[in-house]
Amino acid sequence: MMPAIEKPHVGAGFTTSQVSDAKRARIARLDKHYVGFSRDRLLRDTLRSMVDSIPPNDYDQLDIPDKRRIVAICGESGAGKTRALIEHCHRIPEMRPYVDHDQVLVNPVLWFKAPSPSTPQRLAFAGLTALGVPVRANIAENKIWQLFQTELKRHRIRFVVIDEAQDAIETANRIEIVKIANAFKNLVQMQDWSLRLVLVGVPPLAEFLERKQLFNRRLVVPFERISADAEVGTVVTILEKVVVDHAGMTLAKDLGDDFEKRLAHACDGQIGSIIQIVRKALEFAIEGDEEQLTLTHFANAYRSFSGCKDDENIFEADHWRDLDPFTALRRDGDLNYIVARSTASKSRSATRRA
Repeated sequence: MMPAIEKPHVGAGFTTSQVSDAKRARIARLDKHYVGFSRDRLLRDTLRSMVDSIPPNDYDQLDIPDKRRIVAICGESGAGKTRALIEHCHRIPEMRPYVDHDQVLVNPVLWFKAPSPSTPQRLAFAGLTALGVPVRANIAENKIWQLFQTELKRHRIRFVVIDEAQDAIETANRIEIVKIANAFKNLVQMQDWSLRLVLVGVPPLAEFLERKQLFNRRLVVPFERISADAEVGTVVTILEKVVVDHAGMTLAKDLGDDFEKRLAHACDGQIGSIIQIVRKALEFAIEGDEEQLTLTHFANAYRSFSGCKDDENIFEADHWRDLDPFTALRRDGDLNYIVARSTASKSRSATRRA
């Protein structure tokens, strides 16, 4: 079952009673729109190729490598991978729920998150749980994977989507990683049931996919951060789509010459995060009965997401290029703790060497 699109929440500083039903509906509509980019063509074509690779007769599957059996969507957090995949899965008829000839509703897509920390056993357990199959947590590894394959066929699942797939291997040891790779290979090579696998995640997922069990069976769709050369044009496109086309609002003219670069920097160049912060700024404007988006709205949105100090807000500070959005939440006490922990770690290492 594909996850529902997360709806925006009421912004900080406003109580539920202060936000009318009309405003809440307007805020909720923002997230229903999808902003596509050139990368969407590759994702669409790759998914379409994967769907078309399923043979009419399940028993016709040959035990040969096929790069369309596993699709991997790789990119950093905030790149917009999951949102894009949800959108394109909804657009492909073969991936949508249908009523079969017995009048039974069938959902051909099983979507679940990889457990963290993960083992081959816990991964299969997560899949069975997502299917709604009761299973003991201590069932043997080989038996739980056999049961998982049986239930996938029984539920007529054609596509397994594992989100946060890097969690399946990030904490696994070398033996477990090999087992997981083999398990993925076996899922897409079932002789009597054609199934395709979609893996969504951040590094080290790309490294994992280089393994020989998977290399000749996968297609990769990279979701990369925008480059310095492309960031202004991409941000302008996002602003026009989200602010003007979707929200029906306007941008203030005094945002500053470097506003687009500030916005890209605040989101580490990740397109999904840029869209989120623009929508959050719109949320503040809607709650305040304003139809024009100002720098203050973006500063409040960034403050809401990052927890930054007032004098370290990327949208307001003169030294914004020196500010790291990933460490915006830190305070003096946190820095003291980090230094103390580093000093203690070096001391322990020196003692062991001695």
